[in-house]
Amino acid sequence: MTLNDSEYKAFLITHIGLLYYVGQRKGIVPPSMSMKGFIADGLISKSSSRDLFHQTPSLLDDYLAENEGKLTDEQVEILSGFKEKIAGTFVIYKCYTNHAIFIETKTNKFYAVKALRDRFDDFFDTFPTLVDAVILPFKGKIIYDGFFKAIGMGFGAGIRASMNDDYRKAKKKNRIIMRL
Repeated sequence: MTLNDSEYKAFLITHIGLLYYVGQRKGIVPPSMSMKGFIADGLISKSSSRDLFHQTPSLLDDYLAENEGKLTDEQVEILSGFKEKIAGTFVIYKCYTNHAIFIETKTNKFYAVKALRDRFDDFFDTFPTLVDAVILPFKGKIIYDGFFKAIGMGFGAGIRASMNDDYRKAKKKNRIIMRL
């Protein structure tokens, strides 16, 4: 259900570089802070940079333009995936061996999402669980961007039964989205 080590490292290095850039451009990261300092700085600056990035998607094009020739083809491909992102509220319905099933609450679409390094069931004790998250394409799979916010809401038996029914129907009709 997780990326392999080389995929994880490729995503992490690329994503952290983008977040560092956004943080510097938006004043979250002091000009004197190095990338190494940003990595060691903790979650708040990274999370704030991530939120600002999603509020200002044009920063991605700025980052790509300013780093043309410095980024590898793989990094450009990873970053381009952010243009296809889906940000919103999802139900993490269930964890399977190869992925977790996310249900987008606005559309009731089902997505097969891989975790980065730590499995979703390492973060949550029970499923389904409600989260705010961003999913995006990555090397023919769907991943999340490494950040999510749990929304403390339980699901009653009727809603869980409805989700089970919707999932069975989506699976039967091949409507589990595996790629963005």
